[in-house]
Amino acid sequence: MPHQFGRPENGTRILPSFIDEAGRLRTFVPPFRFTSFFSPEDTLLCACASEAALAHARSPRRQNAWSRHTMRIAELTTGSGLVGLHLLMLETGSRLTGFDVDPSAVEIAEKNARLLGLGRKARFECADLWSNATATALCDYSPDLVICNPPYVPEPDDEKLKIEAGAGPDGTAHLMRAIDLVARLRPKAMSLSWCSLSDPGKVLNAAADAGFSLNSLNLVVIADGEYSGSVGDYLRSLPKAYINEQSDTVAAVAPDSSGRFAYLLMAGDFSRTESRDTTIPHAVEQICHRFSVEGVSSLARPQAPIPVRAWMLDRWDELRLRAFLHGTRRGTGISA
Repeated sequence: MPHQFGRPENGTRILPSFIDEAGRLRTFVPPFRFTSFFSPEDTLLCACASEAALAHARSPRRQNAWSRHTMRIAELTTGSGLVGLHLLMLETGSRLTGFDVDPSAVEIAEKNARLLGLGRKARFECADLWSNATATALCDYSPDLVICNPPYVPEPDDEKLKIEAGAGPDGTAHLMRAIDLVARLRPKAMSLSWCSLSDPGKVLNAAADAGFSLNSLNLVVIADGEYSGSVGDYLRSLPKAYINEQSDTVAAVAPDSSGRFAYLLMAGDFSRTESRDTTIPHAVEQICHRFSVEGVSSLARPQAPIPVRAWMLDRWDELRLRAFLHGTRRGTGISA
């Protein structure tokens, strides 16, 4: 059994592996705790986009370290609090308020903040994204930066998924609510995560209508998972859910033959703007469409008016990422 604990074959070289970015998460290993529904690849991608958004949330004077203004960060659907806590460690003097509907997630996030020595700079509230109380709390807090990495899997009308996975018939319910809140709050910047399953053009057009322009885009090609795979037939019926079922693409992301289709995880940093650029949502939708038709090769040189970074995360590297985060660094090939 020479390959029992090793990659049976080399991965594709068309795109770099997303595992190369995992060093950002080196702080978040045991005894750091995760929630019951935790997707490390989504979280890592959101962290990448949030770092870029952080720069846009800074005022010019703060960039020169002359201002005493405390940056206020709000994280919606915070889960374990990882992304917000990551930004707290990057931005001296910042504060974080995280919101999650799951009381166990709030408890875990609070413990994680204390574990990292950030208990006085972070607080977490159990709150429904759709409640007026949440909107009021956010308005009172008046954040400079809003982060949201919400559920995004489209939910068939006749098949209710778990609250962590379902996000309405086209997967945008949480995303639209987050954008609606941001439109009222008017922070300097926003970091948002979505995917090619959940009508990406609709998401970006809503952000533009709210007065926010996408500055850069991060993409990861990944194979279907427990929730996305369970509604595969439904996804095929949606006109704005972009997947690729070509054998070479599926084999690239799932060399163990476990995949049925591939899709794109997406995250971007946005900043407040007075002008509306209609070319960006169209360009991103075209990237998704080309991927659905041409596969991974279409992402080698994506065409867009903004910077686009693209990676791949195959099944093997998914396993390596989880092993790294759960404290087994030996043999993962990931630098701590």
